[in-house]
Amino acid sequence: MEFNVLIGGEAGQGMFSVEMELSELLSEMGYHFFATKNYMSRIRGGHNFHMIRVADKPVHALSGRPWDLIVAMDDGETERRHRPSLGTGGVFIGADRVGQIEAEAKGSFQDVSATSTILVGLILAFIGADPAETKSAADEPARSALAKGRDFAARWELAGRMVIAPKAGDHCKLDGNQALALGALLGGCQFMAGYPMTPATSILHYFATVAAEIPVHFEQAEDEIAALNMALGASYAGLRSMVATSGGGFALMTEAVSLAGMTETPIVIIDAQRPGPATGLPTRTEQADLNFVLHAGHGEFSRVIFAPGSIEGAIALARKGFDLADRWQVPVFILTDQYLADSVQVMDGRVPTKMLRREYPVFEAGYKRYAITADGVSPLTYPGLSEARVEVDSDEHTEDGKITEDLDLRVRMVEKRLRKMEGIKQEAVMPSRFGDRKAATVLISWGSNHLIVQEAVEALQAERIAVAALHFGQVYPLAPKMARGLSRKRLICIENNATGQFAQLLRRELGLKVNHRILKYNGECFTVAELVEKVRKIVG
Repeated sequence: MEFNVLIGGEAGQGMFSVEMELSELLSEMGYHFFATKNYMSRIRGGHNFHMIRVADKPVHALSGRPWDLIVAMDDGETERRHRPSLGTGGVFIGADRVGQIEAEAKGSFQDVSATSTILVGLILAFIGADPAETKSAADEPARSALAKGRDFAARWELAGRMVIAPKAGDHCKLDGNQALALGALLGGCQFMAGYPMTPATSILHYFATVAAEIPVHFEQAEDEIAALNMALGASYAGLRSMVATSGGGFALMTEAVSLAGMTETPIVIIDAQRPGPATGLPTRTEQADLNFVLHAGHGEFSRVIFAPGSIEGAIALARKGFDLADRWQVPVFILTDQYLADSVQVMDGRVPTKMLRREYPVFEAGYKRYAITADGVSPLTYPGLSEARVEVDSDEHTEDGKITEDLDLRVRMVEKRLRKMEGIKQEAVMPSRFGDRKAATVLISWGSNHLIVQEAVEALQAERIAVAALHFGQVYPLAPKMARGLSRKRLICIENNATGQFAQLLRRELGLKVNHRILKYNGECFTVAELVEKVRKIVG
């Protein structure tokens, strides 16, 4: 059993408040749910809508099924766009009824913003939430408004229309950006700089909030160029450091990316993708920055690119990113997108709490920062720890960090920096596999499509369509062992971009030919039903 609700209206009418309050109470009461949003890049006006799926089993994607309930907080646009998608027997609450709720909010609470809480109470009553449990989960100011919502549900004969049982066990509620920020802190991040840019801004907000309580420093820079250079300076001084931005902001950082490559300074960079080029659709989702990040920065140097596809993956890969950046002295990129960044979901079990730490080796006089080694990794220490002189340079340099134009040494230094890739490949994060491993058809995804594809595979198997799936959380470098057993399979690559960037990378790096591509680049995420239909047509 599951319940799908859409709340639509203009920016500023309170839909986000409904989502936040409802998701908080659903989590407190032990419901499985998934919530995401589609919003325009304006403070007021336009058409925004928030989508919430509640079920008696774990759910981590939009189903694509017809809506069971639509709430229109505006007069006309939500009805025009979404009422055709209302399911048989579904309920539409239009602006007239929302107006009655607003009148109640003003009359009973002298506050029109109580409308959102009343709507939350109505929705909880719709799915049969226990009033006592609702009251227990809410704080005192909200309880009366939630009770008013139950009254409206009873008056309009909506109470208990679809009864969903709360079955989630030990869990926590996070959105993608919170998960990345938490993973960074668990990775030992001590310094973060950034300039606000949707959809990465809430990562900055998270760091700014926790910096008052834990030993991490957050710096809001004047622009993205300054942000990455600040973080590189902090890393040089001995702190695990990161930045977070979106594609447009990352474009400004590319010179400093090359600086990190030449100076071999550890750094973690989060790129929360959105549709481009230029400003594009600044509040929508896309996976079109892969080629950009893969080739960002002039010259040739080693790098790692992660693309988590779940809350657990975001925590784990962000945490691992700091360790890899330190050990291999390379930039580690984490590609997320608006869909994962803004989606709220339940993560079963407890959040890991073990924090990683940077090591501080001590060297004596004669220390060579760029000593040429077999694995390409030179000894790394920090100024002030000992008599070791720590010299770095953005020009080509000698082993002890001095500028050089010795062309033979230049070749040896380039090869040293590139040798790191072999070691990084040896410890590559293997893709996760699910579905029928013997199936002739394999769905390949990366990044935020992970759980959408996973549920689509389950639906296809229920129809007796044999498919397997492979999700890449590490998209670069790619190692041959990551593609084991795929050469004779029919491969379908699923991506949110127009050119199949990851399919091209698989061909270039691993020699894999992708037979079919399912691409979406209108700024919206895939739904489970949409993917099932597209795969069904391909496999016949």
